[in-house]
Amino acid sequence: MAYAKYILAFAFLSAAVVNLAGPKAIRAEFAKWGYPDWIRVAVSAGELGGAILICFNGAERIGASILLVVTLGILMSFTRSKEWMRMQYPFVLFLLLAAVLRQPHA
Repeated sequence: MAYAKYILAFAFLSAAVVNLAGPKAIRAEFAKWGYPDWIRVAVSAGELGGAILICFNGAERIGASILLVVTLGILMSFTRSKEWMRMQYPFVLFLLLAAVLRQPHA
């Protein structure tokens, strides 16, 4: 499960950097979903914090929980906007996060 933690950390760290940089396409997506711009920054902070925490034993459950909330938000946004074909990647992330949370506590 260690590999999964680091894959998740990399995926969410990458997403945090892109969301925080806020290129025009990302800002347009958040606006399309009806979110104010500060939500993009808050999501970036959650992604960054969760990505860091998931790498450390003892904090991995907190990190995975934060990232699970972010992922549920992504899935909810895609569901509301009926973007069904975009749900595969966040759904895989959701399953990996659930697997991390199901691991016995170290």
